[in-house]
Amino acid sequence: MPRVGRRSRGLLLATGASAVVLLASTSLLLASRSPSSGSAWLAPPSSSSASGRRGAIAAATAALFGTGAGDSAMAFDNAVKQIKRDLNNPKRKGLQPSGLGLDARNDLDGQTGIKECTEKAPNCFSTTGNPGLDAGYHLIEPWTWSGKSREAAIGDVVNMIKAYPPGQGGIDGGGFEIEVQDSDCVYVQFESLRRGYLDDVEFCIQPGTAADASSGNLLLRSSSRQGYYDYGTNAQRLNKLSEIISSFGGWKTNKIDKSTHPTYWALNCDGGEGRKAPFSVKDRYPNECKA
Repeated sequence: MPRVGRRSRGLLLATGASAVVLLASTSLLLASRSPSSGSAWLAPPSSSSASGRRGAIAAATAALFGTGAGDSAMAFDNAVKQIKRDLNNPKRKGLQPSGLGLDARNDLDGQTGIKECTEKAPNCFSTTGNPGLDAGYHLIEPWTWSGKSREAAIGDVVNMIKAYPPGQGGIDGGGFEIEVQDSDCVYVQFESLRRGYLDDVEFCIQPGTAADASSGNLLLRSSSRQGYYDYGTNAQRLNKLSEIISSFGGWKTNKIDKSTHPTYWALNCDGGEGRKAPFSVKDRYPNECKA
């Protein structure tokens, strides 16, 4: 049975002076998934044809991961601080994407893998993608481990996440939480401080890795739910996480910089000047935005 995070999600429906609070646990949402099913963890929120277990998951997803208007005012427990909110200033968590976890992927010719970056915007990285379209933009190399078991590798991923400092470099100030964890994958949600935007981050052992393997590949994906630009957030997050897990020994990771992902950085450096950017991307990342 997958383990889920500690927080329950709330849906607040207010009419006039009255309010009805509907609380549902993410454990109910994910209780029907079998860790050995090889399919994505969550059914599409908008699916109308799902039935049985998948239908129940889809209905729960729609309720728990909706537009964010009724999300709890509290950030994750490890947030740098809690911001007082009211109904006129809700979190903007966005819709949870469908197809998370391991499933058949178009960019892998139908083979099982992690989700692609389906939105053609500079706000997502994945080890699944089209080399002709996503190189230097979305596509990243898997991290590799050696000299340890699959179980130890997943343990390192969990310890890496626990060691991640919320608010580092001005991002993820709302904290984070492991939402699903099993023997193959770890799924985490990271939250921004001011607006409560949620980003979805996944780590999965590459399918086909033997149970007794002492080395292998770790697939990963980090993506924003909303907006076109991410202003360098997903790159900064993955770079910090790779730094942490590399310190454990036995890991080889890759840094995301201007030389590896010129398209991603060019778009975010340009989009991070003026408009609605919360800061100057060129000032925050001078090396990546240098002409």
